[in-house]
Amino acid sequence: MTAQVEELDPTMQRIARASLRELGDIRIDDVLSFIDRGLERMPSYRELYWRWETQQWAVSDLDFGPDRQIWEQATEHERQATLWGRRLFFNGEERVTATLAPFVWAAPTPEIEVFLSTQMVDEARHTVFFDRWWREVVGTDAADMKTLLDQVRPTVNEGYNTLFYDRLPSIARRLATDPSDYDAFVKGVTIYHLVIEATLALTGQRFELETMRERELTHCGFYQGFTAVARDESRHVSFGIKVLHDAVQEDPERFAPLIQRTLVECLPLISGTIEPPDPTYLTEYGHSEQELLEFAMNSLNRRLRAIGIRLAA
Repeated sequence: MTAQVEELDPTMQRIARASLRELGDIRIDDVLSFIDRGLERMPSYRELYWRWETQQWAVSDLDFGPDRQIWEQATEHERQATLWGRRLFFNGEERVTATLAPFVWAAPTPEIEVFLSTQMVDEARHTVFFDRWWREVVGTDAADMKTLLDQVRPTVNEGYNTLFYDRLPSIARRLATDPSDYDAFVKGVTIYHLVIEATLALTGQRFELETMRERELTHCGFYQGFTAVARDESRHVSFGIKVLHDAVQEDPERFAPLIQRTLVECLPLISGTIEPPDPTYLTEYGHSEQELLEFAMNSLNRRLRAIGIRLAA
């Protein structure tokens, strides 16, 4: 695999090569601009791989000392609002880690296989990131990660549970049973990369990181690590958009309806996931549920235009 260096402007180069400490000076909207740039000129799978090599980071390098001090001074309502969102992310990262291997087995080309292998590393790192934050900031008596995940799993969110514990594992099992099922691969990428990562995860990351910046918390380990997570996710989303775009270009009559049907099935789960158990939790972020949904749907529609389809009426 010959190295191919992307032609990035100075701003994009700064974001692409920023260290964890430097990510504290970068806004989430600037990170997300990688995806918008990719809508105009889709990076190749090789370019996404080289971007992954450039953007390595280590959870062990983060300092959660400032986070702990802020946690100790927070009100009980502030803590519960914070835990609501981070429960969704922690369990979600573990779920996408656990279900990605069949996607690698089903990759239709070696380039796609290689990129998805890098994504498995990313998702595992994200899970460790939340595990470390929970242990060092919130505190827990859980002896291992499984115990901790079981303790903090969101149990009252039906949309979230259906998406992460039913739909995603189901499509992963289908791919594991028959890795040559390309229709299942396209459906899986739609669920994994377009619904979960592009529409849900990046929306949540965007609003949480903007709130932390407004409150001058960019020195916190969580801000720096979560921005690194979002930068990883921007690669994954760019990958998913390219896979789906290429599928639609190859056979629009076959794949456009498949992607549309999958999205229609998942849209109620998106709103069900964003809805908090206590509506006042969102006031801690300074935004409403409607704002989150509008941002998510606007982002989804931009990506669908790049893929070459629109939501079915």
